[in-house]
Amino acid sequence: MNPSSKPRLAALAALMSALVLAGCAAPGARPDAGDDPDAPEESVIGDAGQSVEARYLEALDLMKRNQFDDAQAAFEALAQEAPEASGPPTNLGILHLRAKRLPQARAALQQAVQINPKNAVAWHELGRTERQLNNPAGARDAYLKALALDDQLAEAHLNLGLVLDQPLNDVEGALTHYRRYLALTGSEDLRVLVWIAELERKAAPDTAGQNEGPTP
Repeated sequence: MNPSSKPRLAALAALMSALVLAGCAAPGARPDAGDDPDAPEESVIGDAGQSVEARYLEALDLMKRNQFDDAQAAFEALAQEAPEASGPPTNLGILHLRAKRLPQARAALQQAVQINPKNAVAWHELGRTERQLNNPAGARDAYLKALALDDQLAEAHLNLGLVLDQPLNDVEGALTHYRRYLALTGSEDLRVLVWIAELERKAAPDTAGQNEGPTP
């Protein structure tokens, strides 16, 4: 490899890590944060002569327009061409997760965080994948890593709260992250407010017991 190309490849890897399209719906009593799936539109074929950067942006655009098969093919090609970039496997993981191909999603997202351990979006999506694979401890750990990198990632706070709430039964932890989600979004999400009220009622007997003094 030409030494002069190394800075360009590093910059490209950073670009691909930064430009990631996140979010897809997940099943469960309390669904995690994400977008509603839509039907793909008519296929658009990209120009094979485009630069890697341009084709990456086109793949993101295909994904935004719900042309998932074309987007997957584009990201698979980019993952081969730019193996030092974590963006393509991150987006492949998101696409696999959307299609409920959970083992493939896990493999792609694990590859993304191995390439770039500071990819907060990949850690968050890996957490969502682990939750759907019925691995709540793995989901919790991945969400915590995402938030250690980016505490402003509101959806990660919400999704961590969900897994701490059910099935890990960490009442105080769930309350902390639900409240942080509301603070970051500035919203009054009625679902989350109901969950907070339920957890506060659950925690109330413990608090009352701690405040009781010895019987004379």
